[in-house]
Amino acid sequence: MASGIWLFARHPEQWDRVRADPDLVPKACQEIIRLESPIQMFSRMATRDVTMDDGTTIPAGARAIVCYASANRDERQFPDAVRFDAGRHPNGHLGFGMGNHACAGQSLARLELHAVFGALARRIVRFELDGEPRLAPHQITRSFAHVPVRVAVQH
Repeated sequence: MASGIWLFARHPEQWDRVRADPDLVPKACQEIIRLESPIQMFSRMATRDVTMDDGTTIPAGARAIVCYASANRDERQFPDAVRFDAGRHPNGHLGFGMGNHACAGQSLARLELHAVFGALARRIVRFELDGEPRLAPHQITRSFAHVPVRVAVQH
């Protein structure tokens, strides 16, 4: 949620879109997850030789790093991939993993994001950064320790 508020503060035109069309809330939440995936990377042991698209081979027994932050900005999958687009569709991000390694709590996380940003869209006109955000230091997760914001409320 802090990442979403940070993104909307940096991209007020996207918040305006969500406020004008609350049906965009689910897509906006998916876009927040795509750009600010809470888990940034993890590693796995290759069980067999694997050749990547660029011809690089990861040999069996080697440790490989899966970097969601990079995959979720792949121009082959996401046109204009670095841009925050609250209406992006389709949005096949890997922010919650997939298959056997999918996040067990992703449905609850989405439900919470939809509820909070849906409610905020009815009352908050604008998020404005009020100081320098500070990331919480961690090796594999991305979260904010502090996001100072001011809000303009609809009366």
